[in-house]
Amino acid sequence: MQREVTTTVRVKLHSLTERKARLVEREYNAFQDAVHGDDDANLYSATKQQAGKVRSNKNPREDTKQPVVLRNDCITIEHDEDTVLSSWWFKLPIYNPELERGDSIWVPAHVPKKDTHLLDDEYIRDSELVHRDGEWYVHLVCKRSVAVADEYDDVLAVDMGAKWIAVSMFLSGRDTQFHGAEVRRVREHYKQLRKSIGKAKIRQGAQVIERLGDKESRTVEHELHQVANELVARARERNAVIVFGDMTGLRFVNDKGRYVNDKTHKIPYAKMANILTYKSHLDERECIPVEEFDTSVTCWRCGSQNTNREVQGRLECDDCGLEDNADKNGASNIGKRAVGKNIQSPLSTVGAVVAQPETQVVLKGTNGEMESANPPDDVGLTLSEGSPRL
Repeated sequence: MQREVTTTVRVKLHSLTERKARLVEREYNAFQDAVHGDDDANLYSATKQQAGKVRSNKNPREDTKQPVVLRNDCITIEHDEDTVLSSWWFKLPIYNPELERGDSIWVPAHVPKKDTHLLDDEYIRDSELVHRDGEWYVHLVCKRSVAVADEYDDVLAVDMGAKWIAVSMFLSGRDTQFHGAEVRRVREHYKQLRKSIGKAKIRQGAQVIERLGDKESRTVEHELHQVANELVARARERNAVIVFGDMTGLRFVNDKGRYVNDKTHKIPYAKMANILTYKSHLDERECIPVEEFDTSVTCWRCGSQNTNREVQGRLECDDCGLEDNADKNGASNIGKRAVGKNIQSPLSTVGAVVAQPETQVVLKGTNGEMESANPPDDVGLTLSEGSPRL
């Protein structure tokens, strides 16, 4: 199976002449004016169209700076070992005030060695010009096609939450690990810091805000990458397909008061899902979202919803007496739903699993009989043979 993967390459522009530096800065400032409502700003025509989209989609605040969106058909990056100044050159579209029309300039660029292979035959999508710490960067977005495996030996189910950003469990043996406690710690730290800023004098608070910048978001994103690496490595150990609970829309349909809502809204679910899917596909492994509804309140063993969580991290079933970690219970139900089982039916007949995305999952019953975990129409799978692992 083929999956499309997008990778962002951070290209640094360097050794700009005074004229080119002025043109780049003028284009950047004109883009900010256009984003904030100046329809008369002189910009390269395609870039001006992108500014209109940013304004309508993001409605950015007046005090923010937006990266310049560069349309993919207007940019080019080329490699030339014969030039002394730089082996990579980037073609940047700009508005030339002297000619009073759109133009383009070639500027020297530095491409990280580890990413040079991405720019040979890959398709470059719309990218961004960014100004940071006095330097100019182009975030080149490269799209490529990768082949993911068709057959797997297990299912790694991932439940995302507020306390632990991810709880992963192998469906075959319920071997569980908890990931990402640092994400919550970082979020709570900056939450308390913002409270203290609100109580400080205006000047002192402004100084702290300027010093912090986007450190919180960068730290959280780093932790998410670490968690995704752990999950992919874990799936690789048992040749498992990764499935995770799809929490899309949860914050809109799950209003449980200010305190709980605050925790729920701070879950970086979408970013975590994107990073996990991207890294899984790079590892030639399928990663599938599964409907998360009711997985946290349903007993994984008997399928009853007559459960309670007097302690947030623990689930108790009043019907079968199960006492289990709530996140582990949710991961169990996500894995169960991924192989086509009704989570309100017992799993007592399940002894082992062979799972493949877009292939059939086969389960072995207690009497040795083999049965398909789901009819192919349930999740768009096709039949496949396999030897279950006990």
